[in-house]
Amino acid sequence: MAKDAEIGGLGIDWSVQPAVLDDVGLQEWVRLSEVYAHDATRFREGERAAITAYCSWWSAFAAAAADVRDRGPVVEGRSDMDRGRTVKNPATVAMREASQQLRYWARELGLTTDARVRIGLADSSDDSADDDNPFS
Repeated sequence: MAKDAEIGGLGIDWSVQPAVLDDVGLQEWVRLSEVYAHDATRFREGERAAITAYCSWWSAFAAAAADVRDRGPVVEGRSDMDRGRTVKNPATVAMREASQQLRYWARELGLTTDARVRIGLADSSDDSADDDNPFS
Protein backbone atom coordinates (compact mmCIF):
# COMPACT_ATOMS: atom_id res chain seq x y z
CA MET A 1 0.00 0.00 0.00
CA ALA A 2 1.37 3.39 -0.95
CA LYS A 3 2.24 5.82 1.82
CA ASP A 4 -0.18 8.40 0.35
CA ALA A 5 -3.09 5.96 0.64
CA GLU A 6 -2.19 5.23 4.25
CA ILE A 7 -2.48 8.86 5.32
CA GLY A 8 -5.59 10.02 3.48
CA GLY A 9 -4.73 9.86 -0.19
CA LEU A 10 -3.05 12.29 -2.51
CA GLY A 11 -3.09 16.02 -1.96
CA ILE A 12 -6.55 17.47 -2.43
CA ASP A 13 -7.51 18.59 -5.92
CA TRP A 14 -8.85 22.05 -5.12
CA SER A 15 -10.13 22.49 -8.69
CA VAL A 16 -12.87 19.92 -7.99
CA GLN A 17 -15.25 22.17 -6.10
CA PRO A 18 -18.03 20.55 -4.04
CA ALA A 19 -21.42 20.94 -5.72
CA VAL A 20 -23.14 21.35 -2.34
CA LEU A 21 -21.48 24.69 -1.59
CA ASP A 22 -23.24 27.97 -2.31
CA ASP A 23 -21.37 31.03 -3.63
CA VAL A 24 -20.09 32.10 -0.20
CA GLY A 25 -18.96 28.56 0.63
CA LEU A 26 -17.21 28.32 -2.74
CA GLN A 27 -15.45 31.63 -2.11
CA GLU A 28 -14.08 30.17 1.14
CA TRP A 29 -13.05 26.98 -0.73
CA VAL A 30 -11.15 29.09 -3.26
CA ARG A 31 -9.57 31.20 -0.50
CA LEU A 32 -8.31 28.07 1.25
CA SER A 33 -7.00 26.68 -2.04
CA GLU A 34 -4.99 29.88 -2.54
CA VAL A 35 -3.69 29.96 1.04
CA TYR A 36 -2.51 26.34 0.83
CA ALA A 37 -1.41 26.34 -2.84
CA HIS A 38 2.25 26.22 -1.75
CA ASP A 39 1.70 23.02 0.29
CA ALA A 40 0.28 20.39 -2.08
CA THR A 41 -0.23 17.72 0.57
CA ARG A 42 -1.28 19.89 3.54
CA PHE A 43 -4.79 18.58 2.93
CA ARG A 44 -5.54 15.17 1.45
CA GLU A 45 -8.48 13.91 -0.60
CA GLY A 46 -9.60 12.08 2.53
CA GLU A 47 -10.27 15.46 4.13
CA ARG A 48 -12.53 16.75 1.34
CA ALA A 49 -15.72 16.22 3.37
CA ALA A 50 -14.28 18.01 6.40
CA ILE A 51 -13.15 20.99 4.32
CA THR A 52 -16.56 21.06 2.64
CA ALA A 53 -18.27 21.07 6.05
CA TYR A 54 -16.02 23.94 7.19
CA CYS A 55 -16.88 25.96 4.07
CA SER A 56 -20.60 25.22 4.51
CA TRP A 57 -20.55 26.43 8.09
CA TRP A 58 -18.61 29.52 7.02
CA SER A 59 -21.42 30.30 4.59
CA ALA A 60 -24.06 29.78 7.30
CA PHE A 61 -22.13 32.06 9.66
CA ALA A 62 -21.74 34.76 6.99
CA ALA A 63 -25.48 34.69 6.17
CA ALA A 64 -26.48 34.96 9.82
CA ALA A 65 -23.92 37.71 10.45
CA ALA A 66 -25.24 39.66 7.47
CA ASP A 67 -28.77 39.40 8.86
CA VAL A 68 -27.65 40.69 12.27
CA ARG A 69 -25.67 43.47 10.56
CA ASP A 70 -28.68 44.49 8.45
CA ARG A 71 -31.50 44.08 10.99
CA GLY A 72 -29.63 44.33 14.28
CA PRO A 73 -29.41 42.01 17.28
CA VAL A 74 -33.07 42.61 18.15
CA VAL A 75 -35.97 42.60 15.72
CA GLU A 76 -39.70 43.17 15.70
CA GLY A 77 -41.53 40.08 16.99
CA ARG A 78 -43.48 38.15 14.35
CA SER A 79 -45.51 35.65 16.36
CA ASP A 80 -48.90 36.58 17.82
CA MET A 81 -47.39 36.49 21.30
CA ASP A 82 -44.42 38.69 20.33
CA ARG A 83 -46.20 41.14 18.02
CA GLY A 84 -45.54 44.74 19.03
CA ARG A 85 -42.35 44.06 20.94
CA THR A 86 -38.73 43.42 20.08
CA VAL A 87 -37.11 40.02 20.44
CA LYS A 88 -33.63 38.63 19.98
CA ASN A 89 -32.88 38.25 16.27
CA PRO A 90 -33.03 34.48 15.54
CA ALA A 91 -29.94 34.94 13.37
CA THR A 92 -27.88 35.43 16.55
CA VAL A 93 -28.66 31.81 17.47
CA ALA A 94 -27.68 30.68 13.97
CA MET A 95 -24.43 32.68 14.29
CA ARG A 96 -23.62 31.01 17.60
CA GLU A 97 -24.23 27.50 16.24
CA ALA A 98 -22.25 28.20 13.07
CA SER A 99 -19.44 29.71 15.14
CA GLN A 100 -19.25 26.58 17.30
CA GLN A 101 -19.12 24.37 14.21
CA LEU A 102 -16.47 26.60 12.61
CA ARG A 103 -14.30 26.33 15.71
CA TYR A 104 -14.70 22.55 15.70
CA TRP A 105 -13.80 22.17 12.00
CA ALA A 106 -10.97 24.72 12.23
CA ARG A 107 -9.42 22.69 15.04
CA GLU A 108 -10.02 19.41 13.21
CA LEU A 109 -8.35 20.74 10.06
CA GLY A 110 -5.52 22.53 11.86
CA LEU A 111 -6.61 25.97 10.65
CA THR A 112 -5.82 27.77 13.92
CA THR A 113 -2.45 28.41 15.52
CA ASP A 114 -3.37 26.32 18.55
CA ALA A 115 -4.52 23.41 16.38
CA ARG A 116 -1.34 23.51 14.28
CA VAL A 117 0.80 23.39 17.42
CA ARG A 118 -1.33 20.54 18.81
CA ILE A 119 -0.84 18.41 15.68
CA GLY A 120 2.81 19.36 15.25
CA LEU A 121 2.50 21.76 12.31
CA ALA A 122 4.59 24.66 13.50
CA ASP A 123 4.71 27.72 11.28
CA SER A 124 8.16 28.49 9.90
CA SER A 125 7.85 32.03 11.26
CA ASP A 126 7.24 30.54 14.72
CA ASP A 127 10.50 28.55 14.51
CA SER A 128 12.68 31.60 13.97
CA ALA A 129 11.00 33.47 16.80
CA ASP A 130 11.70 30.58 19.18
CA ASP A 131 15.44 30.47 18.36
CA ASP A 132 16.11 33.28 20.82
CA ASN A 133 13.67 31.98 23.44
CA PRO A 134 15.64 30.49 26.37
CA PHE A 135 12.45 28.81 27.68
CA SER A 136 11.69 26.70 24.58
